[in-house]
Amino acid sequence: MLTDGDRAQMRADLLKVRADREESIVIRRGTQTLAAQLVRVARMGQGSAQRRDSAGAEQAVQRVIVAGGVDLNIQPQDRFNDGNGTLFEVVMVRPNRSAVVVAEAEAIQ
Repeated sequence: MLTDGDRAQMRADLLKVRADREESIVIRRGTQTLAAQLVRVARMGQGSAQRRDSAGAEQAVQRVIVAGGVDLNIQPQDRFNDGNGTLFEVVMVRPNRSAVVVAEAEAIQ
């Protein structure tokens, strides 16, 4: 069983990982714009980007992980751009938030 001390150490370790490639994002949620938050955005898995055709439009999609502290305010359907201007849309937030908040998103071009 994990202790409070174990969880605190896990949070500290995961924040060090985030800090290695940390960036500030501003989430758009419907008509709201949230305050800037620090996260790490990393490509998910070994797969490459996919191309999707929909109603005559084509787009490239890459799945990514968005990791932040336990106070990260992020929800499905939130949108944000990274420092390179790439648009992301959150598709899910993993339920276990005791050490870190991890969301899955799609980078859309």
